[in-house]
Amino acid sequence: MPASTHHRPVWRRFDARFLDRAVAWVKAGGAAAVVHPAPRAASRASARGPRTREKDDAHRRIDLLLGLDEKGNITEQGYWAVLALEQRRWLRVHRGKAKGLGIATVQPHAVEAVVDWCERDSIHPGPTRRLRLDCLDCGACCHESNVILYDEDLARFRAAGRQDLTTSTWIKRSGGKITLRMSPTGRCHNLLGDLKCRIYPIRPHNCRVFPMASEACLAARESTLGLRDGAPELPPGAHPDGRSWLPGPSSAHPSGRA
Repeated sequence: MPASTHHRPVWRRFDARFLDRAVAWVKAGGAAAVVHPAPRAASRASARGPRTREKDDAHRRIDLLLGLDEKGNITEQGYWAVLALEQRRWLRVHRGKAKGLGIATVQPHAVEAVVDWCERDSIHPGPTRRLRLDCLDCGACCHESNVILYDEDLARFRAAGRQDLTTSTWIKRSGGKITLRMSPTGRCHNLLGDLKCRIYPIRPHNCRVFPMASEACLAARESTLGLRDGAPELPPGAHPDGRSWLPGPSSAHPSGRA
């Protein structure tokens, strides 16, 4: 795919008391992580020891607030953000301040990733960010990928005379799923030296629909190429201005954002 320009939502953290500001941010094109107060019992337990971001995170509910398209469906960027957290469930909000938006509760295993998205995007001032990406200068999504294959993919391989692509040399079967087999180095067998795809005309469905500039794309670029689209990653418990990430709204910012 030739170089192209993409717009992605910028993530911000909002205390639940500032839900109206979170809604405005999302309606302007951004994405919000809405942090709810910890239960009293959990707060007392946390207070017994040193405060860390991990300890705070463990007791707070975080909801993703995401924009919807004209048909009332979650946007592609929003959906792939949920998928990047190894989740699928989201709901449409039908009442209250967030009516007309999508919401997804972050599961405990994914909290740290959402924290990192907000820290990464803290240097971007507006609700959206424009990126120019070129797949032929990247190839990151073709490393360490879990590319699930469907029957239609196998049929496409066979119709193209590539029955070999349906054998164990190229695919693996586990737990009822079929996936592309990666090389021992983690690189896709079909990725050529010039970063072109050896089977591009018949590539799998999930390779075809993988969206550039999505959270899955950004994660691949960061883990494979070391390219981070925002502030450098911080050590656990740290915040760009020295505060913990979750205790409450910033007194220094009128939006209540960190």
